[in-house]
Amino acid sequence: MSPARDALDRWIASGGQWDVVAEQGDRVTVALCTCGGGEEMDRVVLDRAELPILDQRPAPPGRPL
Repeated sequence: MSPARDALDRWIASGGQWDVVAEQGDRVTVALCTCGGGEEMDRVVLDRAELPILDQRPAPPGRPL
C-alpha cells in the first residue's frame, strides 16, 4: 500500500470524511475533510487501483468516469 493510501486509511479510521476532487487517467486526487463541517484539510493523490470502490459508483451527471 502506498503512503497516500495509508494516510487515507488513517484519516477514515479517525472519523474524517473524504471526497474525490479530481480524476486524471489512473490518478485520483482525494480531499481529506473534517468530520464536523467537511472543511478540506489536505489532499492525497492515489492510483485508481488503490480505490476499487470508485469503479462501483455511478458517474456524476454530465461527467463520465
